[in-house]
Amino acid sequence: MPHDKFQGIGSQLVQFAKTQPDKPAIYYQDTIITYKSFQENIASYQKQLRGLLNAQKTQKVALLIDNEPMFLEVYFAVIMLGWVAVPFDPKWTKNEAGLIKDMAEPDLIITSEAFKQEAAYQFDESVLLDQNKLIESNTDLLFVADAEKEFYLGFTSGSTGTPKGFLRSQLSWIHSFSADEVVFNYDQNDTIIAPGPLNHSLSLFGATHALHIGASFCLPTAFSNRSILNLIKKHRVTVMYGVPTMFHSLASLNETYSDPITFLSSGAKLEPHVKQQLKSLFTQASIYEYYGASELSYITYATDSFNQKYPKSVGLPFPHVQITIRNHQGEILPANQIGDIYVKSPFLFNRYLNHPQATQETLTKYGAFIGDVGFLNELGALTIVGRKNNLMITGGHNVYPEEVEQVIKQSPAVKEAVVVGLADQHWGERIVALIEWKDECHPNLASVKNLYKKHLSIYKRPRKYIPVATFPYTHTNKIARQQILDNLKGLAR
Repeated sequence: MPHDKFQGIGSQLVQFAKTQPDKPAIYYQDTIITYKSFQENIASYQKQLRGLLNAQKTQKVALLIDNEPMFLEVYFAVIMLGWVAVPFDPKWTKNEAGLIKDMAEPDLIITSEAFKQEAAYQFDESVLLDQNKLIESNTDLLFVADAEKEFYLGFTSGSTGTPKGFLRSQLSWIHSFSADEVVFNYDQNDTIIAPGPLNHSLSLFGATHALHIGASFCLPTAFSNRSILNLIKKHRVTVMYGVPTMFHSLASLNETYSDPITFLSSGAKLEPHVKQQLKSLFTQASIYEYYGASELSYITYATDSFNQKYPKSVGLPFPHVQITIRNHQGEILPANQIGDIYVKSPFLFNRYLNHPQATQETLTKYGAFIGDVGFLNELGALTIVGRKNNLMITGGHNVYPEEVEQVIKQSPAVKEAVVVGLADQHWGERIVALIEWKDECHPNLASVKNLYKKHLSIYKRPRKYIPVATFPYTHTNKIARQQILDNLKGLAR
């Protein structure tokens, strides 16, 4: 579907309310919100918001709303006014939420009763909008922002635990929508599900795209494999965004589904046996894996057949994405040489909030660089080796912990693994593996060591193994490597 060059996200909602008024925009529990109702509710919220804030200037609006239709309605109302939405996660602690609030400095905080019930925090200045107050007269009254407007403030912490706000323009996602439709071949006639929380950019992107093009979006309250499969069957879902753990959980169900469906997996590589199980249960499934980042959006994608041929690669660049691999001097490296990954594309974020130096370091003259290291092969397919900041140097050799971790996690006895380098007088850094074993399994180092012998050079193999009950995580659900390192250094003192 062509996108308006000048108008932003949601620019066709008034048209959809007229041309497909009874089409489901959102499926939620036993409720169907039609495009006519969706447009009217957005217009109503816009009217309430304009009564609370000065509509002549850009405002930041914090969304303390649960996975419910109100989230999407208020979110669209905010961004279509040309303002910036700041989603808050109900799973944050009170301290984490307070830190984000201080950084974001929202002009208004909107909450819902469902969020109040779930979250461990709330702010005294939060406002409850009237969900029953519809526009009395002209339901076509809907403000649409310019596509160049910044609309989304998200937070990413990497592995350090320190949150960093990033802002992106509506146009960056509109360009991403177009690439999405070309690569994954879906459109207005599809029904999309993205079973993660809407305060995470993956699910929010899937929902925003669906409603922007006039498709139907299925909104779950939470993830369980059985409930998601039931929703897929009930609403004949044709596209599902998810992370590997979700698809692994779906694949564990011993039940077949024969309608066409496209699975879009992001965040890590799907294990081959999981893909095989998915294909045996979802007999007409198309499976895509893609690599991206909150600040960069789409970078590469891989079909199932491509993955079989290049199992370690994360795929080929999306349309309009240019990838270069460079050394420390900024010189382009030839095929199959490891270096820093730079990305040029129309999908990039605008800037980090209140961090001009970090913005300059990320958005360089060579393209965007977020710390990933890898190489391109002769076809231009990208392989990720690891994170530059995680690099370990042992015995003069460069070792990326991610490569070692991938091998460890091939053992069926391992639930999670983290590899770190500790200071060592002889080696420079000694490689240490921390392993969280599966509940039903006893520590089985023999299985792990056998995998090392097959897949890793001797200098990449850990010299010490530490069993752990669980790992610390950042507020964005990434393993907190720096905290692990600090804990290990503290034990060593």
